[in-house]
Amino acid sequence: MQQSEPLAVMKTSAMQWARMQLHTKSCLNDSILGQLNHFFRPEPILHSPIFKVLSSNMDGDFCLGGDLTLLAELVERRDKRGLYSYATNYLTLVNQLLCGSRENFTSVAVVQGRAFGAGMLVALAADIVVVESQAEFMNSSMLFEEYPCAVLAKKLRNSASRDVIMEVLCSGKRYSAQALFELGMIDVVCEKGDAERQVYEIIARAKQSHYGRIALQNYRKNSVGLTHRTRKLLVDKWVSNISDCDARFVQYLRRLGRLQSE
Repeated sequence: MQQSEPLAVMKTSAMQWARMQLHTKSCLNDSILGQLNHFFRPEPILHSPIFKVLSSNMDGDFCLGGDLTLLAELVERRDKRGLYSYATNYLTLVNQLLCGSRENFTSVAVVQGRAFGAGMLVALAADIVVVESQAEFMNSSMLFEEYPCAVLAKKLRNSASRDVIMEVLCSGKRYSAQALFELGMIDVVCEKGDAERQVYEIIARAKQSHYGRIALQNYRKNSVGLTHRTRKLLVDKWVSNISDCDARFVQYLRRLGRLQSE
C-alpha cells in the first residue's frame, strides 16, 4: 500500500485502488481534487488496460460534496481566481471519468455511505458503480447544473427517461441505493461490508471477457468530452454567478460546510 495523503493508493498489475482519506471533513477539498485528477490521468495506449477504483476511508460517507467551507471563504473574499481553480479541477475530474474510454482505464466507484452533491455526481460518472445497501444519494446542485447532470442523463438514457434522471440529479431529494438501482443508475447493490468482494469479482469477470469490457464503456464511444473552450465558458459563468452572492449565501454555505464535519 502506497500511503500518500490525501489518497491511499494500492496498485496491482490490473488495478489501482484509491481510498480518499477523509479524516476531518468528508468533502472534495483542493488536495483531494488535485490527487484525484492525477489518479485518473490518461494512461499510455501501450499500457495494459487497468481498472481504477475509488472509495472512501470514512465509515458511513463516500463524499459529501464540494468543500463548502472553502467556497464560502472564496466567495466572501471575492476570490475569483480561487473559485476558478476549484471549479476547473472539479470539471476536469468529472470529465475524465465520463470520457475516459480513450484513456485506457475502466473506472469503478465504491459507495459505502452517503454520497451527496459533487460526491454523488463523481460516483455516478464512473463506468461501474458498486453500492452497499446503507448508502444514500442526494445532489444539491451547488457546483454547476448544466454539466455534468446533462451528460450523466445521456450516459444513463438506456436506464430511465431523461426527465426521471434529471429529477434525481437536480431535485435535492434523498435517494436510497435500492431506488437508484431500480432506475438503473447504479450497477450493483450489496450488503454492508460486501462491496470490496463484489469489485474483485467484477474485475475478474471483465478480464475474462474483452467484449464485456467494451460494453461497459460503450456509452462513451461518441463522446468527445469537454473542450477547453466549453469548460472555460461553464466555469466563467459559474464563477460570475457565485461571486455575486450576498452575505446570507455565504452564511448558508458555512452552515452546510459545518455539516460536512459532523
